[in-house]
Amino acid sequence: MLRNVLAESLDRLARKLAMRPHYTMEEYQRWFDQNPKFMHNGAIQQIELTAPLALEGTNNLYRANYWIEQPKTGRKTAEQEIVVKICKYWVPPGKNRIHRLNMTLSAFQDEIRINNLIRATNIEGVVQSMGGGIAGRHPYLKMEFIKGCSLDKTFHEGLSDDDILHRVSQLAYLANTISQLHYYQVVHKDLKPKNLLLCQNPEHKNNHKILICDFGYAQAKMRETITEYGGQITPYYSAPEQAIMGENLSASVDYFSFGMIIHEYLTGKKLFPKAMDIFMEDGYRVTDRYLEYIRRGRENVFHDSRFPHLSQWIDSLTMFDSFERMQNSPNLFDIAHKLREQVNAQGYRDVNTDFLWNQLREYNH
Repeated sequence: MLRNVLAESLDRLARKLAMRPHYTMEEYQRWFDQNPKFMHNGAIQQIELTAPLALEGTNNLYRANYWIEQPKTGRKTAEQEIVVKICKYWVPPGKNRIHRLNMTLSAFQDEIRINNLIRATNIEGVVQSMGGGIAGRHPYLKMEFIKGCSLDKTFHEGLSDDDILHRVSQLAYLANTISQLHYYQVVHKDLKPKNLLLCQNPEHKNNHKILICDFGYAQAKMRETITEYGGQITPYYSAPEQAIMGENLSASVDYFSFGMIIHEYLTGKKLFPKAMDIFMEDGYRVTDRYLEYIRRGRENVFHDSRFPHLSQWIDSLTMFDSFERMQNSPNLFDIAHKLREQVNAQGYRDVNTDFLWNQLREYNH
C-alpha cells in the first residue's frame, strides 16, 4: 500500500516537473533518439527534426527526415521528408491540472486513431498520416510533407474567369473529400483555410488539389486544446451551434465552414466581414451580438452566370440554424459533381475534375 502511494506521488511530481510550455527542437530530438520505434522485423524507425513549422496552441509542428534503419547493416530505406506533430506536455496552472493534462494527451491519442482510420479508408484528399507514437512523455504523429501553402495564402480579389474555373474545380474536389469523410462518420469540426493545404508539387499525385489536414477536433470528446484566440473553437469559420452546443455536433458544422471557405476562395472577401471585429471588440468571446450578426449579416458577393446555383448554395450552406442548413443544402457529393459538370461544360478540365469523373464511372460500374 505504502509503495503504491509513493509510486503515485513520485509520478505526479515527475509529471509536474516535466510540464513546460516550450521545449526546444534539440530537446525533442533527444527524446526521439532515446526512444526509437522498433518494427516487427527488428528494424528501427528514425526521425530527425530539421526545422520548426508552427509552435502555437497545444501542438508543435516540425519538418523532419524519416527513414527505416536496419540494425545489423545500418542501411537506410524509405527515406523521406515528413511533418511531425508533437503534443505539448503542458496545461496552464490551476485546479485539476493533472486531470486536464491527461485529457489533452488523451485527445491527441484520439487524433492519432482518427488519422489511422482515415488512412485505412484510402481517402485521397487528406494529408496522409504515417502513424503515431510516444517519445518519452511526448505523443507525436507523423504526416506526409506537402509542398505548397495553406489556402489562406491564396485569397485575393479580382480573379480572372479562368482562375474562377480552376478554383471551382478544386472546390468540387474538396466537397467530395468532405463527403467521403462524412460517409465514414468523421466530422472534421475545424475546417478553415489554415487547415487546407494547396499542393504545389508536380511530383505529387495530388498536385493542384486542396488537401485537408489537422483532425485534432474530429470526434474528440472533452477536447482540451485551445485556438490562437484562447477558445475551443475557431471563430468565423465555426458554425454557430459549435458555440451554443459544444457537443453532439453533426456534419452540419462542416457544411457551414465549407460555405464560408467557398466564398472567400472565389471572391477574396469574407462572407461576414464584420464578424472578427465584433469577436475582438467583445473580448475575444462568442457573444449574443456576434451570433446575431452571423444570423443576419451575410454579404454574399459571388455572382457568376456560369455557376447559376453556387451563390445560392453559399447562402444555404451558411444558414444560422443547422436543421435549416441541412434541409436547404444539397449533400456535398451532389455539389461536387454538379460543379464538375458545370466546369466541364465550359470546356475546362483538370486533375480535380478528372478525379471526380473517374470516381463517378467507378460508382456506376
